[in-house]
Amino acid sequence: MGEIGGAYFSERFLQFVSEVDDWQEAIRLAAQPLLEEKIIENSYIDAMIQNVLDMGDYIILVPKVAMPHARPEAGTLDNGVSILKLEKPVQFKQGEEVFLILCLATKDNSHHLRLLQKVSAIIDEEEKVEKLLHLRNKTAFLTLVNQYIQEEEEE
Repeated sequence: MGEIGGAYFSERFLQFVSEVDDWQEAIRLAAQPLLEEKIIENSYIDAMIQNVLDMGDYIILVPKVAMPHARPEAGTLDNGVSILKLEKPVQFKQGEEVFLILCLATKDNSHHLRLLQKVSAIIDEEEKVEKLLHLRNKTAFLTLVNQYIQEEEEE
């Protein structure tokens, strides 16, 4: 995968779904594109779910947004991010409602930090998250995501 924001956030890593049964299904579904593209193994998905079971809702970085991840040795083969946007929120363990799930997979710390910077550019303001949640079109969603990243990198 490339280092450019657009390369990480492509349509094949973006899913729009109306609703899911529970947060475990949300994580599994969010991770599916990474699994299909051989960026992660099944063990990585299990590890992400186990992390929430062990440590709680720490993956909810800002209201309405969760970023499940696990250690590289849990089954990361490459670097990537996949995004699941829900119309109806899914409740996590402590009752927080989440509409946007960004599944993060990285092979090492330097890639982890670079991807985190891109992700934080997308969700660092409530207003940005709200705009993304109201979009119904994948192309418009990705255009806005990449615009947020570009604006951050130009500062």
